[in-house]
Amino acid sequence: MKLASGAHEFTTPSGAVLSYYVTGHGPHVLVNVAPGWGAASVLYQNTFTFLNDLFTFVHLEVRGTRRSTFPPDLRDMSSWHMAEDVESLREYFGFDTLDVAGHSNGGCIAQWFAIRYPTRARRLVLLGAQLNGASAIAAPATKAILDARPDQDCVRAYRNYDPGSLQTDDEYAAALGSFLPLYVAKPERDFATLNAAFTNTPQLACSKAQANAESQHLDEIDRIASIKARTLVIVGKEDFICPVPVSKRIAAGIRRSSLSVIGDAGHFTWIEQPQSFRDILATFYSAT
Repeated sequence: MKLASGAHEFTTPSGAVLSYYVTGHGPHVLVNVAPGWGAASVLYQNTFTFLNDLFTFVHLEVRGTRRSTFPPDLRDMSSWHMAEDVESLREYFGFDTLDVAGHSNGGCIAQWFAIRYPTRARRLVLLGAQLNGASAIAAPATKAILDARPDQDCVRAYRNYDPGSLQTDDEYAAALGSFLPLYVAKPERDFATLNAAFTNTPQLACSKAQANAESQHLDEIDRIASIKARTLVIVGKEDFICPVPVSKRIAAGIRRSSLSVIGDAGHFTWIEQPQSFRDILATFYSAT
């Protein structure tokens, strides 16, 4: 039972092992691509539960993450390459097309999948998505949001973050934790929920490998116009890391797209404004 609840893994024709986790029992199968920098899918498994009646989630952990194997050549750890893992999952299931969701870097990978395999992506759900090549668009909004934050200790920790100095997964987790409150608009309301859901230790090896490989393919911003999938773009108004101008650029570039900006929310819109998030997602699915 490939879609039975719980943990699964399969071997691709090239010999790679990919793992995925099935949660929910809803009528729509939605592949959620975990970010490629080592965060894994546990956070999403723990926080998408209020959508379990709408979706059967397939949380794909891309190459290098937990039980999914690293490629022999670490140059193949870019987001562009990770789109191949989504295609491998589609082939494994035997589906003609997939509905694919992605948050942050997972959204970047989802877009690459729709670019590289345009006939295989039916719907995209992009949540605070990263867009390779959009750093100049993001920078002014990121600065403005951080400058206005009251928690300037976290802002300083973020601006002083030096991933190259980290040696262990625990150091990586501690560094991320020092500025994690910035990812929600109101830490006093939502940070405890976010922190409690992030139960696994992120993998530094994934972060370093992806960072070293990513520069091979930074033209995503120039290629999203080729995406054929019907696309929903959701972003929090106070998202500093993948700010509103990036999502606006994504929505402007993808022909069959709609954009929803959720107020009083940062990078984790579904945790911060769950009812608004659910309503937007349900409306998108009812119209297709």
